[in-house]
Amino acid sequence: MQGIIIAGGFGTRFRPLTYTRPKPLMPILNRPLLEYQVALLKAHGVTEIVFATNYMADAIEEHFGDGSRFGVKMRYAQEDQPLGTAGAIRNAAKSLWRQETVVVFNGDIVTDFDLSAVIDLHRRRGARATIALKAVPSPNPYGVLELDTDGRVLAWLEPTEEQKKALAANPNVEQTGWDYINAGFYVLEPEVVESIPEGRAVSIEREIYPRMIAQGEGLYGAPAEGYWVDVAGPTHYWKVTNDLLRGRVNVPLPGTPRAEGLWCMERAQVHCTLDAGAVAHIGEGAVVEKEVHLRGTVVIGAGCHIERGCVLEDCVLLEGVHVSEGADLTRVICDRDVSIAAGSRIADAVIAASSHIERESRLGASW
Repeated sequence: MQGIIIAGGFGTRFRPLTYTRPKPLMPILNRPLLEYQVALLKAHGVTEIVFATNYMADAIEEHFGDGSRFGVKMRYAQEDQPLGTAGAIRNAAKSLWRQETVVVFNGDIVTDFDLSAVIDLHRRRGARATIALKAVPSPNPYGVLELDTDGRVLAWLEPTEEQKKALAANPNVEQTGWDYINAGFYVLEPEVVESIPEGRAVSIEREIYPRMIAQGEGLYGAPAEGYWVDVAGPTHYWKVTNDLLRGRVNVPLPGTPRAEGLWCMERAQVHCTLDAGAVAHIGEGAVVEKEVHLRGTVVIGAGCHIERGCVLEDCVLLEGVHVSEGADLTRVICDRDVSIAAGSRIADAVIAASSHIERESRLGASW
């Protein structure tokens, strides 16, 4: 089966981390986000994948190549200008191997859904398009889908800007029930793809699906069970990191378990023990010296060096970060090649690539 992964977003909410990489290549437990999607698609019979790319497209193609390293075939469809979700699908479809049913995955989703069940339901219903659905508490800031008893989509209700602002101002509003939202995984027949206008930006959520609903064109929803997060920004990134490492997502983790709560990639050297209740993932060739305290959830990237006496609590360090003796980091995300001098105290910060933090620095509201 063939698939399209939409991977062209600019990742503005992830800046400064996305100044050095496209968001779909953000490492999660020392593995790019897109690799989790590729592995899930392959596990459900998708062996030919086209990436719909835009921002930093070359980095995605350089990482995946022809796909042979991942056991699938891969091609790339780079946009000259942003085409929206449907426009990206239409453009990528030109690079498919055959004209047939295709699955589409938004490139910022982490899930363990049973995709085969969604595909099978699509076929049994004779649907033209099927949207995987996630149940979320109501009210919420998402577009909500209403279904009939057969699963046909009757309406797609987008919240107004006023409703979104009200929810943002009062996120703890009382729950009134459950809604189905678009989970970012679609099964599409060729005629749906061909109906998407070419050469301009087109939204599948705001243009194609509403048209199908209005014309009764066989658009169905498929409620799916399991873990699902849209990795929209640093808060969601942290949630996914924590959930994966604590076993809340039914996907295999990269690396090898070395002790309770500790996963390591090849050639990682860990000379300390985890504090009580901590979990950690250590990247390839990283060195963690003696008397280091790892607390909460910690990810240390490939080639990092954490010197004696450091404290890391709820942190993600990407590749090549050096933390010198006695530094204390709490709720910090470091991009690649950051150096933090001895005795520094940093909390609640995102540090841009190649930054140098001077000795005994104090950064963040907690200090």
